[in-house]
Amino acid sequence: MSLGQLHYTSAPPGPDGSGFRFTALTPGLPQSVLREAEQLIGYEPPRNAPARPSAAELDSFPRAFSYSELSDGSRLLARTVYTGADYSGRWGNFHAHAVHLAPGQRLPDGALPVSAWESPGWATATPEDDAPPPLSALPPSSGLDRDGLIAFAASRAPWLAAVFTDLQRQAEDETAPQIVLVERDSADVARWVVLASTVLPRTAVHRLTFTTYTRRPHLAGQRIIGVLPDDAHGLAGSGRRHRVHDCAVPPSPDGPEPTPWAVAAARIWSAGAIELFQYADRLPGEPFTPGPLSALALCAGIDLPSLHRTAAARWACEHPSELSQEELEGLVQTLAEPGYTPAETRHTPVEPGQTSAGPRRTPTDPRHTPTDPQPGETPLPAAETGTGTKTGARTGTGTTPPAETAALAELFARVGGALRPEIAAPLAARLFTAAVRSAEPVRPPDPGALTDEVARRLAAELGPELRAGIADAAADTGRALQLLRVAGALGVDCADLVPSLAHRLASALLADPSAYGGELHGTLADRPDLRSALLRELDAAAGAAPASVTVLLERAPLELESPEALPYLRMCGRIARNPSGGGDGTGTRDRTGELRAVLAAAGVSVVAHPPLLRIAFRLVWGSATPTPEEARYVLAEQGADLHRTAETWPFLVTAALNGRPGDPHTDELAHELLTAFPTLLPPRDRAALLLLEFARDLRAGGAEPGWVDRILGLRRAAEPVNPPVLEHVFGRLARQLVHDPGPGRELDDLIRGNDTDLCAAYEQAAREDSVRDRLRRDPRYLAARFVDWNAHPQAGGAWGKVRGPLLDGVLRPAVRALGAQELAAVEAALTERGGRYAEDFRAWNRPGALSRLGLRFGSRDNRTPGRRRGGDS
Repeated sequence: MSLGQLHYTSAPPGPDGSGFRFTALTPGLPQSVLREAEQLIGYEPPRNAPARPSAAELDSFPRAFSYSELSDGSRLLARTVYTGADYSGRWGNFHAHAVHLAPGQRLPDGALPVSAWESPGWATATPEDDAPPPLSALPPSSGLDRDGLIAFAASRAPWLAAVFTDLQRQAEDETAPQIVLVERDSADVARWVVLASTVLPRTAVHRLTFTTYTRRPHLAGQRIIGVLPDDAHGLAGSGRRHRVHDCAVPPSPDGPEPTPWAVAAARIWSAGAIELFQYADRLPGEPFTPGPLSALALCAGIDLPSLHRTAAARWACEHPSELSQEELEGLVQTLAEPGYTPAETRHTPVEPGQTSAGPRRTPTDPRHTPTDPQPGETPLPAAETGTGTKTGARTGTGTTPPAETAALAELFARVGGALRPEIAAPLAARLFTAAVRSAEPVRPPDPGALTDEVARRLAAELGPELRAGIADAAADTGRALQLLRVAGALGVDCADLVPSLAHRLASALLADPSAYGGELHGTLADRPDLRSALLRELDAAAGAAPASVTVLLERAPLELESPEALPYLRMCGRIARNPSGGGDGTGTRDRTGELRAVLAAAGVSVVAHPPLLRIAFRLVWGSATPTPEEARYVLAEQGADLHRTAETWPFLVTAALNGRPGDPHTDELAHELLTAFPTLLPPRDRAALLLLEFARDLRAGGAEPGWVDRILGLRRAAEPVNPPVLEHVFGRLARQLVHDPGPGRELDDLIRGNDTDLCAAYEQAAREDSVRDRLRRDPRYLAARFVDWNAHPQAGGAWGKVRGPLLDGVLRPAVRALGAQELAAVEAALTERGGRYAEDFRAWNRPGALSRLGLRFGSRDNRTPGRRRGGDS
């Protein structure tokens, strides 16, 4: 490899002129390179430098050591020093010695540019040969030794993370601000560059340009710029272009938040574990992610904030094979301790001659804790409390964030089985402690991860907190479940708290069935006592609110297997998990069959436990009402005594009072209820059932005369009567009066009763097709209806409203449809009745005679009061 050389200083007159010029060049260097280099290698003495310095003072002048990128992609590595007077005796001379690296070229052996700081290969004067040969190497300086750099990093600890943050931003964004380092000694800027070159990924280091000294930072194009304090004042307020780090004054607390990677890099430098950077550069992971670097630092025992511990744990979960067993155990040991700031570094520096293969921390290294456990005891993690401090041996920095705890749990699940028990137990203990004390849910590891001694000590320490948390009625039930599982794992007796927890769980599940989840399912599997108590609570709830329990069982896969009876709960389960089907193949629900199935699911005799029948009714029918047919079936199947004891007879009464009008099962059910529960029925319900029973008697032909008065009297006793009952009874009576009034004076009673609903039912019955057909077929029937519907023309009221419509809307169309022979038969039937019925019919049937007929009928009625207007059909 060859590096072209350039020498620049003030020289006596020669072929190239006098004054500042290139005095020695390796042949072949392009003129464009020379022109750019001339702008980069100049030197201005410090503002307060002596005008005529002595030799000792000259040695204290800052050295401008720079690494710059040229426009053609090549690089220039240069060292410029102040030399005092030139050949003519004028003060202000300097000498620059530079080497040129072609595009893509690096220093021999891949050496970093900063390693050439104060290299023995730099010349302080122009060589005698005007065409120096290319350099093959620049030996590294002895002034940047490891111990000195570590001491320097420790002295600059307040600024490390901020500078490394700006380095990261530069590597990620070419437009990021330049870094200005304010130091009194240019050698310290070179040390900063070494620190930067160490932490950056190798691909980014060789692109890092810098200068250790300039009087004009505004004109400098390098990424890192070193200036003296006197030259930094003009940079104030140039935050978009420059990020100024003045190491002569304390850093501002209002600066940007350092990136996690930068914080980790700063901690590693402060601990002197610089070999970790090279190791981390070989590990998988995106550049500047904190995971790999944090994992190595923690393996080495370097304490880091929670965010880094989280990142390290997650990275180790994703790449467990990247760490040796020794390193993995070291990481777990460190993570098992809540983060704290140690009084001394826990990293053992690499001794001279050792390689930088990785961290030197071993699982047997001292733990640097203020107090040591007693012989034979495994150290427990410091406990996080809700007050922001840690109890136990250490002074903590606050509670562990949930993200770190979750990452530790994930790491333990991933690698815990590969760890030795004495290594795994402290981290497992910390997870158990977090599960008790963390505000966020934490799933602890398997109890087998704890040694017996650790489990015993945890139980003693956490037992009171576990019991208090489980008993806290104001706490979330999920939290109580987790604590109960932890208590079981540690052997803490909480059996006396299980019943109250089960009651809270049942209430929560009934209010929100979606609350049933993995935590509850797992806890019920681990705690049979809780499962049994919860099932008992739900069974009791099913006896009071079966619908709510059924909804819960529909949505939650709660296992109902139990040696206990739990009849109400099992009935709810039968409804929830066995959808009803069509018992007759048409899709119609066989609810009486469902009732039998639900009662069978209870597993106990309904005779021995009559309330089961009431709950079964509510489950099968819900808010609906059984049909009269269903009610008759269950009354016959279960018996009146059982319905009386179970207090389900009101369901049957409701079925009768809401039965479909015209359904024969309705009045048959009424009769059966009056027989089965004669003393239980309230007066109103009894009167309504008697109405229905009377309709049954009418249908069977067994009703005594006086139908209308009987029905109207029962109606008054049953007020307010369900509309279906009235429709059923009045419909039955009206059809009976229209088709066969019987021997009594029922129609006169109807007219005299003046009941609007009954008269309307009569008109509706008269308009049925069966009546119209009979009027056309049966002359005697038509004659009887003519006599009936002309009765009491002056009655008015309810009858007056239906009489005219019956004559004009029902009877007249039927008469007009008759032939002469049929009309003659009607007149003959009217003649048999005697009086003027036939003559009145002929007059009524003549067109235009209706009004006169009405007047005649009215006068005749007045003449013969009390004459019967009804007649046989």
